Amino acid sequence: MVYTPKVPTVAEALCKVQTKVYKQRIRIKEFLVDFDKLRCYYISKKQFLSALSMAGLALSAEEMEVLAEAYSNRNDPQLRVQYGNFIADVDSVFGKSNLEMNPQVYVPQDPGQLINSSRFVEMPIRDLGDEKELKLREILEKLSYDCRTKRISVKPFFDDSSKNQNSPVMVNHVSEQQFKQALKNHIAPEMAWDEVCLLIEKFRGDEQFDDMINYVAFARAIDPPPPKFDSYTLKNLGDC
Repeated sequence: MVYTPKVPTVAEALCKVQTKVYKQRIRIKEFLVDFDKLRCYYISKKQFLSALSMAGLALSAEEMEVLAEAYSNRNDPQLRVQYGNFIADVDSVFGKSNLEMNPQVYVPQDPGQLINSSRFVEMPIRDLGDEKELKLREILEKLSYDCRTKRISVKPFFDDSSKNQNSPVMVNHVSEQQFKQALKNHIAPEMAWDEVCLLIEKFRGDEQFDDMINYVAFARAIDPPPPKFDSYTLKNLGDC
């Protein structure tokens, strides 16, 4: 039996680009415009493929080829790529265009087809096995107790790291190295190395971003929940 690799569709390749662009805030237009000196919104296929590679979208050769074919102009003698349409389709993930012409149109807060809105605040569903999960629960309970006793709020330490422009930037995530540094320098200096590794394994990002750590979910497991106030009297409901 001969194995036939699956050819990606245009929709699949475009969705992958949109996901990467939305999560990492990549300005895809800047990589394409550099090749268009006359600003005619046409570039060669080779230039289009180079721009996709330079943008760091992690596309396969087949996915880039499919996109180049989909956005090439059949009426152009050189079969150049009309990248303006590609930019419009990719940037549609950020919201609808021309809202000034139709200000009452509904615009969703987040692209639900690309992201899970609860991914940053809930405990990751990744199952590490009974033994590791039990050990993890003990680590989190001890950390929560120590931080509560010392009046340490975990999240601000990571907030500072996540804004470092010299490191990989992803919303509500920090790099593995930043996560380790925050633990060692501020949160749990005496934590054993195997415990640090277990936290990293649990709170690591999804498949596309497994080199980043979901620090918001980690902080939510450690920091006490914020107090709830009555919207009218501003009284702390926890005191009732």
